[in-house]
Amino acid sequence: MPQASADYDAARHGVAVFDGGDRGWIEMEGPDAAGFLQRLLSSDVNQLRDGGGQWSALLDGKGHWIADLLLFRFEGRFGLDLPAQRVEKVLQMLQLFHFGEKLAWQGGDAARLLALGPRAAPALADAGLAVPGTEQDEFAVGRSGELLVLRRPDRGAACVELLGPVDAVKERLLAGGAVAGSARTLEALRIEAFQPRFGADFDEESTLPESGEWRRASLTKGCYAGQEVVARVNTYGEAPWQLCRLELEAEAPGAELADEAGKAAGRVTSSSGRAGLGRLRRRYALEGKRLWAAHAGARVPVIVHPRPRRLG
Repeated sequence: MPQASADYDAARHGVAVFDGGDRGWIEMEGPDAAGFLQRLLSSDVNQLRDGGGQWSALLDGKGHWIADLLLFRFEGRFGLDLPAQRVEKVLQMLQLFHFGEKLAWQGGDAARLLALGPRAAPALADAGLAVPGTEQDEFAVGRSGELLVLRRPDRGAACVELLGPVDAVKERLLAGGAVAGSARTLEALRIEAFQPRFGADFDEESTLPESGEWRRASLTKGCYAGQEVVARVNTYGEAPWQLCRLELEAEAPGAELADEAGKAAGRVTSSSGRAGLGRLRRRYALEGKRLWAAHAGARVPVIVHPRPRRLG
């Protein structure tokens, strides 16, 4: 189990290093870049300071996901961090919405290294890197030599990520006592921290309100694709489906969920040990609600813990 592994313990109490290749990167620059992104993305780009970042999203006109984003601003440009499998789609959308603004973008293919744990930033500093921000900052971005260095909040533990030629830094970290981490442990950390993942917990058929990712949406800025749906749900009620935290008696990946009477309630979208995420019909997204997961010929008890309706 990841919870008993050396890399899990290191990510919680020391330093563990992981591959960050599940995420892609697009950089954009130009005098019109901020205005272009302000009308395109769900977050308020005008509030983003240099050297910082914010939760964001690219939606279609019906509020469905095109991609979840972490948006960074640095050196007169923007960095869009997004699921690797959505890079081509987002590049297509940028081209579609581009109407002559003075800007340019490119998709990056730099190697990525995640350093997780409370000792990650000090260990990187000991290795000679300049780490932006402080441990209180959710987001920060800066350069250290050839490397772009990010603080990011979505990996389930304190995280500093490096983009660029990372091999030498990785070797120094491992030589200094960091533990090499597995994809399974990285998945366990994000599930326990209730960080939904595109392609598992939500996808292009889901709307932002269904996934509960309100922290990615501004409710006060001007128009952007999908804003009408987001604003309507915010004003008049709840989405018909909700993404909830689940407490499972046993791991049950992908299991269908039902109530005591056997009525379909939803399904488990991610699980690791006793922790899970699930997509539930609205009437079942209640604190302490007891459901059952059908898995491996058995009924696994499940307790529901809904997300707060507003995250920011």
